[in-house]
Amino acid sequence: MLPITLVLLVVTSVFAAPSVTVTQYNVNDIPPVADNGKPSSSIENAFDVLSDGGDTNIYILTIRQILNDLANQSDPKSQALAVGQAIAILGELVYGNPGDACAAAELVNAYTSGNKAATRVALINFIQSLVANIDAFVQLILNPNSVRYGSGRRGNCVGGGRSYNFEAAWDSVQSDADPFLSSLYNEEYCAAKRLYNAFNIRSNNVGAAATAASLSPVTEIVQRAYAALVNLLGAIGNNGNVIGAAATAKVELKRAIV
Repeated sequence: MLPITLVLLVVTSVFAAPSVTVTQYNVNDIPPVADNGKPSSSIENAFDVLSDGGDTNIYILTIRQILNDLANQSDPKSQALAVGQAIAILGELVYGNPGDACAAAELVNAYTSGNKAATRVALINFIQSLVANIDAFVQLILNPNSVRYGSGRRGNCVGGGRSYNFEAAWDSVQSDADPFLSSLYNEEYCAAKRLYNAFNIRSNNVGAAATAASLSPVTEIVQRAYAALVNLLGAIGNNGNVIGAAATAKVELKRAIV
């Protein structure tokens, strides 16, 4: 009779009313993700501090998880790629009103055109936009309302940078990718494409930021400034000396442009 008894128990449990308990916690009471010796914890905690989860769609959340996965890899390139993208994307999420994606779009278009002189100029401008992002992070922590009610940076480009050589950029990114991580890159390509084609400006901006920050010239610069940038993200997520870390990160980013 044992088999019959088990079946009856399963059938009974299927039709039983489920019991669910929901416990709410203040976000400030939730401890930061523990440091695992890789930049994933710093990135995750910085996202929690700087971005509004209620204003983040599923495709931005997907990219956030991909950055976590890249940051947990053992190779320096993947870790730098995650850190650079995190700083670029968070710069699009901190402001209450989005700006535009001119700097990112101009870099993508210049790089995919093969014009080295134009790429150099656009690369410097994009790195300067990352420096400006760092200033915005500090401002958000020191005076939240000034950023919450503020607007992101605006450039002077057609359509606010919402149209650029998306496919050519990701062809380049994926051709440079580690074959063992191709699934991660492809997943990010799909999420970034949904953001690129989205109707709203913030999604477009995040897609452009992720795309531009994935290009090899940006990753190379981030690798040279890597320690300072990770230290900044760690300070943001763990109530550290953000002002000092930001100052060092900005100096190292500018110095990394060669």
